[in-house]
Formats: sequence, C-alpha cells, structure tokens
Amino acid sequence: MQEPTADTWAWAVDPRDVMWCLTLTRNITPDEALDRYGAERRSAQLLTRRQATQLDYTTHAIGSVLRAGALAGWSFCFEDNGVMGRMPGPLSALSQDTETFSILRGADGMNGFAYWRDGQCAERFEPGFAHTAPPPPHPWWDAVQQRLGLSDGGTPVLIPVLEAVAHHTGAAFDTDTLDGPLLTVLLEEHRRTPDPAPGLDIARPPAEGRMLRPALPANPPWPTG
Repeated sequence: MQEPTADTWAWAVDPRDVMWCLTLTRNITPDEALDRYGAERRSAQLLTRRQATQLDYTTHAIGSVLRAGALAGWSFCFEDNGVMGRMPGPLSALSQDTETFSILRGADGMNGFAYWRDGQCAERFEPGFAHTAPPPPHPWWDAVQQRLGLSDGGTPVLIPVLEAVAHHTGAAFDTDTLDGPLLTVLLEEHRRTPDPAPGLDIARPPAEGRMLRPALPANPPWPTG
C-alpha cells in the first residue's frame, strides 16, 4: 500500500459533507457485502458518486444509497447521509467468519468507530472523547489515542481512525476511489438486515481461537519520536 498522505483523507473532512458511513470487511466480495446489508445485488448499478447523489434525490423511499467496491482483499461500503453501516444487523452479518470496521461521521458532531469479528462487536467508541473509552482490552482505542497525542491538536479526530484502519487493512480509501464508479443500490430501511436480539450487539471479544490476525501491528504505524 502506498503510504497515505493528508490528501488521502481530504474526502473525510470535507465541510460540504454533513454525514457519511464507511465499512470495510475482509475477504468478501462487494456483491457479498451488499447481500449482507440486505440489499438486492441484482439491482446494483455502476455509478459515480455524483450519479449516486442524483439517485438519492430522485427516490422517495426511506433508506440509504450503498456504494460498494474492493481494495486490497477488503470490500467496502460507503453511504453519503446514511447510517446502515453503523447498525448491529448489517455489522453482525458483514463480520460473520471475518472482521469488519465501521467508521461514522455523524451529522450531529458525534462520530463513531466499531470493530466486529465473527458476528460480535469487539470494540466501539466515539473518537476524540476520553469518557467514551470502551472496556479493556481496547487496542483500537489505544492506537487512536496515541495518534491523537502525537498530533498538533488540529488533526480532525477521524483521521487517526482512518490511518490505523488503513495500516491494518492495507487499503487506504481515498477520494479517487470514492468519486469513481462503484456498485450502487438503494436499500430501503425496512429491507436492511435486522438487528440481533437485544444484548447480542454488546461489545465483547469473540470466542478464543477465532482471531483472524493481530488487531494491531507490534509497532504503531506512525512516528513515535
């Protein structure tokens, strides 16, 4: 993977974008990702971001426009002004027998990160807020806090999250990828994968022996001195 730069994440802090949600799932195809959200893959079209925006505006259904693609062995799904990639139902389905990251830029200023494995939430928190630290162990929280500590104080809180995820996945989701043609489909709210029974989406580690790979590398992906 080419080392990410500040320009890599320009899309993530664009002030014109009120809200977005991104998921990345290991070793599944973009078609499978759409299936796990509950979308009808046969309805998907290859559309650019601009075209997908028009699709959003011309429909009257309550739902979200999903845009899926692949990077370095991971499939991603992006939503402008949508939060289905934050919901326990899709995340539980996406992470079955694999691992999934969810990153949310919230319209109300509240952002979110979640890491799921084998259908269960292993870690989640609100980046940039110390009082939202999850129960230990929390390797992703530690990595993001360390990176925030090394910044000059002006770094948007989602940038350290994207950097840590990109280092783990080898897949840097950049502006060119986002703006280009991707498999696009409108998923109505009532058709999305339903949430698990109450209590099953609580953050907890998966069964012993199901860790797919180290959650974080031995050395952090940023300078320490």
